[in-house]
Amino acid sequence: MISLFIDTCNKQIVIGLLEDLNLIDEMKFINDNDLSEKLLPSIKELLSKNNTKINDLNRVYVSVGPGSFTGIRIGVTVAKTIAWALKIDIIPVSSLEVMASVDMDDNICSLVDARRGYVYAGCYDKELNNIFKDEYILLSDLKKKLEDKKITYLSYDNFDFDTNIPDINITKVVKKHMNDEPLNPHMVNPVYLKRTEAEEKNDKNS
Repeated sequence: MISLFIDTCNKQIVIGLLEDLNLIDEMKFINDNDLSEKLLPSIKELLSKNNTKINDLNRVYVSVGPGSFTGIRIGVTVAKTIAWALKIDIIPVSSLEVMASVDMDDNICSLVDARRGYVYAGCYDKELNNIFKDEYILLSDLKKKLEDKKITYLSYDNFDFDTNIPDINITKVVKKHMNDEPLNPHMVNPVYLKRTEAEEKNDKNS
């Protein structure tokens, strides 16, 4: 089985090509304002470099959030389009779980700065099982929640305490989800964990 992995939710974009559980190749680059123009060419480059045609793909794994609203939308849209056009399986995964896929024995807490003192947080054991559900939470409340646990924090953002930059292990994520029930591409949607600022402003004005 040939699979394409797409994660566009954070500051580092990760795309990967796998055969079963063997990582053939991967590309990582910084998320910037040109993501909508870079993503498809990068996927084509990855496939071409490894003598793989788009029609060789059997499955797409896509990170659906939380994280960058724009990044999530672009990645999910591209993944859904590929899966729909090729009539292949699509498997959604949490971006926080993807960040937590590092090779460590510690419990992991993935953090994305959501501004105004809030974070998107996902805490996992070394097998990528949730310690508690991914959530949008005040950082101060999260720390209280975890004060009696040994945790390694991972983030691409800067905080006033020690964090490690995620070293994503695509194979670990795919292994965890390879037996998940595939979804109809139209049923795969972004997971923001909070409403967009436009939605919040609309509620205040209504």
